[in-house]
Amino acid sequence: MTPLRQRVIDEIRLRGYSPRTEESYINALAQLANYYDKSPDLINKEELEAYFRYVNLTQHLSRATIALKLNAVNFLYKYVLQRSFSIDIVLPKKAHKIPILLTRDEVHRLFLNTVSVQQKVMLCICYGCGLRISELLNLRVVDIEFSQDCLWVRSGKGNKDRRVILPKSAARRLNAYIAGFSLGSILFCTNWDKEKAIDAKTFSRGLKRAVARAEITKNVSAHSLRHAYATHQIEAGMPLHQLQKQLGHTSIRTTERYLHWLPEMAHSSHDLMAAWEGN
Repeated sequence: MTPLRQRVIDEIRLRGYSPRTEESYINALAQLANYYDKSPDLINKEELEAYFRYVNLTQHLSRATIALKLNAVNFLYKYVLQRSFSIDIVLPKKAHKIPILLTRDEVHRLFLNTVSVQQKVMLCICYGCGLRISELLNLRVVDIEFSQDCLWVRSGKGNKDRRVILPKSAARRLNAYIAGFSLGSILFCTNWDKEKAIDAKTFSRGLKRAVARAEITKNVSAHSLRHAYATHQIEAGMPLHQLQKQLGHTSIRTTERYLHWLPEMAHSSHDLMAAWEGN
């Protein structure tokens, strides 16, 4: 590890950024360094502008991804190198795409066509609580409070903790899973290491197999379950401010997007999986 890379990591951790942000910033700076084959602190303004023009015009990346790369460089200059930073770039227009929206029947079919017990429980928690995939994989056994019908998301997006309602149907399956498996501290661990969480690719592969068996033709991802949770809770009458807290959105405007993606909306948290009992 180079001294500069270590300085960036130290500064990120000192400022309390999340592990995911740390990984994203380090990767972005590494890509910049590889492009010019030299340390980022030796790259001048003209080279930075040329690099971001290249990324913008040839890599077909989203506005958010390019902005993340820009934020990484800005962090390097502002907090590590302590230099002024200003470059002239044009970001692509923000896309306003409607995400893949699953019906409640489609989510149920996914559940029925998921073979692994662990994957079934993960699907229930991801959908039943509206978690991001990173939040799901970071769960520890101690984060579950069955007596309070809730779980704790630690260091979610923005490095914030939040309390999330745990539906009774999901709690029953989760309780049986914990009782039936010899777990360490990690809730969803690998088969060979109880202290290592399974990765997102493993969960996604299982989900894709369930999608195929359920004969669902939509391009479903793990995040589709979070979108499904949000839209189905709005349809069931959950108030927006409560949904905002459940999803961990900083701004209510982010949550309001779901209103525009629904043709109709029907106001408490609904157990979306209550009718799945016996499956």
